[in-house]
Amino acid sequence: MSKLRDKLRIFDRIDAGEHVHVLALGSSNTEHFMVGAHWFDYVNMGLMHTYRKWTSDRSSVDNPALCLNAGTSNNTTGELLARFDRDVAPFKPDLLILTAGINDANPNRNVTTGMTAANLIEMRRRVNSWGGDVLFQTYYCCDYEKFRAEAPQWADNYEPYLEVIREVAGEYINDNYVRWKRLHDYDIKAFRLLMRDYLHLNPIGNAVIGLDLVRLLELKLPDENLPWINGGVFARDCMDLLEKLDTGIDKNR
Repeated sequence: MSKLRDKLRIFDRIDAGEHVHVLALGSSNTEHFMVGAHWFDYVNMGLMHTYRKWTSDRSSVDNPALCLNAGTSNNTTGELLARFDRDVAPFKPDLLILTAGINDANPNRNVTTGMTAANLIEMRRRVNSWGGDVLFQTYYCCDYEKFRAEAPQWADNYEPYLEVIREVAGEYINDNYVRWKRLHDYDIKAFRLLMRDYLHLNPIGNAVIGLDLVRLLELKLPDENLPWINGGVFARDCMDLLEKLDTGIDKNR
């Protein structure tokens, strides 16, 4: 099976000297609504440090990728589709990172799994129509104990709607849920150190998602950044260790 990075046409375009657009679309997981670095910032920095172009005398620089965040809290996939022509289509992103579906799982929103699948497929169709690709993301694990105390039916729907995302995405996916669920089950106190509340990440949790995406897309972050993101690096490495112990897979190979 070829690597995901090799399937994404954006990297061929960057190598060919083209300027590209990367856009993040989703709900509160994507909207940059609180202070601190967001997971999409890591993608932006990774593209910058991997592909930025200096003049020969290093007096000036250009970045080949423009990163745009189109997240809006509480959106369902239907609401994302409704604003697609306003917030996505004008930019014709070469890569759309789409993290959507969990608000659909809220029974009060009256969105079936079939409707979710159809909306995700339609957004991918539109991006593909101009030659772009969609990288789907599953959500990280929620804090089930606290979530079920507040919204038990929504919590019960969490995993079934995640499975819809997986089925639509196929190989074009960053599956956050499995590794976050492993930490949740192993050490709930450590898990909660990465969460703002039972459904949202704090800056350290955002760093883990961002660092995972940087690795998945084979981007680079200079080591000089590490002292400022040491909590995220440590949390990511702990999750890697749990995965290695659980599956025998070494993420660094």
